[in-house]
Amino acid sequence: MKKIQMIRLFIVILFFLGGLTEKNGFCGDQTKNNNSGPYLIAYADSHLPLIADNTVITEAIPLQILSLIDATGYDVTVTDGLNRVYVQMPVKPLVQFKVGGALGIHTVVVKDKKGNETARLTFHVDAKTKVDDGGTYKEMFDLFYKGMCVYSPDGVLKVSYKDKEYHFFINWGLDNYNNLKGMQYFSSVGNELNDLFKLAQREDGMIWSNVSNDDGEPGYFETSYGPWNYVKREGKTLFVRQPTENHPEYLYVTTTYQLWKANGNDEWMKSFLSSCSRALDYSVSDPSRWSTKYKLLKRVYTIDSWDFQIDDEYTPYLGVGNAMLVDAKKSHFGIFFGDNTGYIQACEDLAAMYDYAGMKADADKFRTRASEIRERLDALAWNGKFYTHYIEEDENIHRHLGVDEKSQIAQSNMYSLNRDIPYKKKIAIINTYLELKQHLPAGSMGEWYAIYPPFERGFGAHNEKWQYMNGGLAGHAVGELARGAFELGFETYGTELLLNLFDLGKKYDNRIWFAYTGSIPPAPPAPNFKTIDLTPFANMDLNDQGSKDAFKYMGLEEPGNDLRNLPVGDQTLADIKFKITDPLKNNHKSAIVVSSREGYPKQVEIPVHDTTRAIYLLHNIEKPGSENVCGAVSFNYEDGSQKVNYIILGKQLSGWWFPANIDKTKDAGLAWTGNNPVCKKVGAYWAVFNNPFPGKKIRSITIHAAEGESLYAVFAVTLADREHYVAPKVPSFGGPDNWAAANLMAALIEGEAGVKDLAVTYKKVLLSPRWISANVDSVDVTARYAASTGYITYRFVHHKNKKEIKIVTTGNGDQVAFHILLPKGISEVKEVWADNQKIKFSHAKVEHSDYVDFNADGFKPREYIIRY
Repeated sequence: MKKIQMIRLFIVILFFLGGLTEKNGFCGDQTKNNNSGPYLIAYADSHLPLIADNTVITEAIPLQILSLIDATGYDVTVTDGLNRVYVQMPVKPLVQFKVGGALGIHTVVVKDKKGNETARLTFHVDAKTKVDDGGTYKEMFDLFYKGMCVYSPDGVLKVSYKDKEYHFFINWGLDNYNNLKGMQYFSSVGNELNDLFKLAQREDGMIWSNVSNDDGEPGYFETSYGPWNYVKREGKTLFVRQPTENHPEYLYVTTTYQLWKANGNDEWMKSFLSSCSRALDYSVSDPSRWSTKYKLLKRVYTIDSWDFQIDDEYTPYLGVGNAMLVDAKKSHFGIFFGDNTGYIQACEDLAAMYDYAGMKADADKFRTRASEIRERLDALAWNGKFYTHYIEEDENIHRHLGVDEKSQIAQSNMYSLNRDIPYKKKIAIINTYLELKQHLPAGSMGEWYAIYPPFERGFGAHNEKWQYMNGGLAGHAVGELARGAFELGFETYGTELLLNLFDLGKKYDNRIWFAYTGSIPPAPPAPNFKTIDLTPFANMDLNDQGSKDAFKYMGLEEPGNDLRNLPVGDQTLADIKFKITDPLKNNHKSAIVVSSREGYPKQVEIPVHDTTRAIYLLHNIEKPGSENVCGAVSFNYEDGSQKVNYIILGKQLSGWWFPANIDKTKDAGLAWTGNNPVCKKVGAYWAVFNNPFPGKKIRSITIHAAEGESLYAVFAVTLADREHYVAPKVPSFGGPDNWAAANLMAALIEGEAGVKDLAVTYKKVLLSPRWISANVDSVDVTARYAASTGYITYRFVHHKNKKEIKIVTTGNGDQVAFHILLPKGISEVKEVWADNQKIKFSHAKVEHSDYVDFNADGFKPREYIIRY
């Protein structure tokens, strides 16, 4: 036993000097009680020289170092989950090896000199996707993963159809596809929405936009889309096609392709080929989808792939939900480039699947179609720097949208970086965003806009300027820009983008948002206030006394239950100047109260005879009326017109006992709190109404009572020479936030970490670690498809002083093509070693970046050293 303990101590020392081990705890769940046969041990952390006495390994992870104890014999072999030998060595006092190869059950076999088996033991190997540098990028990885799970603990939702549950990340095809880019590493359910869309595919090949469960009763979509055959109901399951969209078909195909790469299920993929073919044929045949003039995909005018169409003089009225409806004869269509670059990619993906299935003629059909559409699109929409957002079919249409449409950079340029478009065009698009980065509007946090410059008109209430799709920063597209930057030799730029979003995520609720406000200029100067003296019109006391001419506070009879401690005179409350009448100087009359109760005035009119841009109120309510209406304030203009503003509980004010700080809209809030003899906390609220006609002179303001028993009181009225300013929130609104996090996760794993699948289930991998651009010297990376056992793992170490890069890898695949970024200023390397043998290599230049390239077998654990 002393000898065995010494061996174990020696193993610990080896680990302490730099062995590769799992850092999250001991990997074992059995204890060796005797020395009747060989067993495996491992250690949790190379930096903790502790002996895991008699801990027997039954579970392990790739690249973990295991040691075989008490082996007797001549030869030891270890086979992986596919029964491939990845270790073969003579029996020695210390038999140590790195775990590698395919996941699953690994077998250790010991034989004597005659080849007879003397011992056999097994352990299970599994891997989970991770990026762990022990610092920034581990935190980034965790933040992006958390962002993908904001709507459920595991990021997965579900819908029922014909008594079966189908799981997905988002119930929209577009959203689910984008979530798949990140969630494919963590969840195996990505195929189920595609399975459902295949079952429900319309006879002509059309793919639905989304699916949901409801109460089974006809609703809005049947009313609006039903007459156009864009709704399918089966019981409580509703399938809907957004009529404006022209992307569900090509995304259905590309999603199928990506799912196949992740699950490796050839028969599943082949079962989709006919459905995918019909989907792509629908896109080039339906008169609402295909331009016979340009022979390209078309759609009505939307912002990029958004589903709200423009609302201007060229938009026909087609019925309820007009913003979404299209008519092949009445609607005006044009060419949106993003539909076409996406369709090109889908054709190439389908061709690849047909090739794999041995159906060359079908593959050639779609590959040719992709080439033809690419040629026509480039001739029409490429402007030399990026793709023009939208080109009208009818040249006689001249819209008045307040922006030079030809200058607008739409977000699908970012998506097109990772689609099958010419290399030089990709470089031009990257340079376009780098140039935009130098000319950003005030208060912008980045150049990754949904569209820039935004529309001044045309989309109205659907999307205000600098928000969501109309000039909002596209958190849901920046991952595409970063991934393209890494691939195209702009590694530092890609790193900057990831760090930018990581910082925004930490700063704003520790999550990634779908969109961010595109421009937040400095706040304007504080307004000049002009208070109105309510003394002549006041009719209510602030306390419980009142007088024959003044109502007690809110008509309450309970002694002391009042607002006696509200400060009077000229006051600044919530940064607003108010003039509050002192009741002791005005016969107990301080505020104006109106009510529909008997004895109270239903309205009080206050002369103004002035212009203003905003009007502030200091007010309270007792017993709100029906529908929470507390009262109203009308602006009466000298030309006889009027603007009525309703006072709503929860929006402009709340209860004055234990008052709540209303800040949902930022146009109302708590102005003052104090106490009275009955209640420890009472208060009063402010609210503002911007004047819609600031050029008109207001003759008077009328305070109106609500119906019922409510009493509405106004303590002060103030005019302002500026509209009320509310600083925009940095997070905007719009689509699902998990989409944004998933695209960033894809950029982290495929871009920065450089793991790209060249085949299916990582059987052939392009490994391009770009950690040098991030100044990361040591990192562990695993990319694992959750739908299969496909994975690759590596440990990257950069020894700057030695001018040496070391990378240790293993995976389930057969081939790895290495494409490793070199430090700035290094264009050549001296030598490359693989497990102590020199190997051939070559140099590659991608724009201004230098790489070293070499090939190797994939599944065995190997150590590569690059010296420069």
